[in-house]
Amino acid sequence: MRNLIIKASPLFVIALLCIGPPIANAESTLSNWTSPTTEILFSASMVNATDGWAVGWNGTIIRWNGTEWNTVASPTTNSLYSVFMISTTKGWAVGGSGKIIRWSGTLWNTVASPTTNSLYSLFMINASEGWAVGWNGAIIRWNGTKWNTVTSPTTNPLESVFMTSASDGWAVGWDGTIIHWNGTVWMTVASPTTNSLYSAFMVNATNGWAVGIDGTIIHWNGTEWNAVASPTTNYLESVFMTSASDGWAVGGSGNIFHWNGTKWSNVTSPTTSWLLSISMVSADDGWAVGYDGVIIRWNGKGWVPEFPAIILMPLLISLTLFASTLAKIVLKKREDQLPSKRTAQTTLEMW
Repeated sequence: MRNLIIKASPLFVIALLCIGPPIANAESTLSNWTSPTTEILFSASMVNATDGWAVGWNGTIIRWNGTEWNTVASPTTNSLYSVFMISTTKGWAVGGSGKIIRWSGTLWNTVASPTTNSLYSLFMINASEGWAVGWNGAIIRWNGTKWNTVTSPTTNPLESVFMTSASDGWAVGWDGTIIHWNGTVWMTVASPTTNSLYSAFMVNATNGWAVGIDGTIIHWNGTEWNAVASPTTNYLESVFMTSASDGWAVGGSGNIFHWNGTKWSNVTSPTTSWLLSISMVSADDGWAVGYDGVIIRWNGKGWVPEFPAIILMPLLISLTLFASTLAKIVLKKREDQLPSKRTAQTTLEMW
């Protein structure tokens, strides 16, 4: 028996090596969620740990139910570039050619749009007030009844909008464009960069961030925007802050960066696919989505990829080989202990 274990143990070790890292990285929780799409996912918005959404190319809509991501019926084939959930029963998404859709708690419906410009970002202050921005500097506003166009101080495409209140908000875009809402009008604000900015996130009225091409990172201190040292020259597509001392940025080639209150640092990523959006539930739970339908999750200790069959395959193969080899060894041992046909025949003849 001891020899049997020694012979079989190498395969058992292989099995452990194949499955060990994914399990350890997932904190011993075998989540079997996978992405239900290979379409590009442009935006994610998490309501809580058990409810979240992502939208993307060709009108793709998927939803997280706490266990798995599933495709949801979409009322459009226009690409959806931004989704913002107010609650589990209220939410919006915007996209190509000014497309606007609304979540009723049961299904998504198309809503009349005042623009044909593509809309790239959406922010809802509450159920009766929200903003969306996009191509040609387009700005539209929700008043609780309908969306209306609002005068814009720029014709540069606006990639991201973030409101801290009904009277304070920001939008950023191409060529370092930064504009500010003061409760009455949108005005251009001095920018420390000419690099295009793709995402903005405000911790509060006096603390905010924006990121963009070539690893650009800028910070709002309540008075002005300033460039901040960046650990990358890769594109940064999305930024999300959970507090003044904790935040994330994601972008090209699957790069992920973390803000610890002092500096931005690179964090190990489980993917090389471009990440286009990040949405955190808390400091210990969050999601990022991007090209090829990639979805990854932060568990408080590391970013974990989906757990598809390809990860389980090495384990299944190793365990199958282990079981097969074990069976052969046991069978061989039993055969060695049994009399051979010749021995059996001789024994019968002797009797």
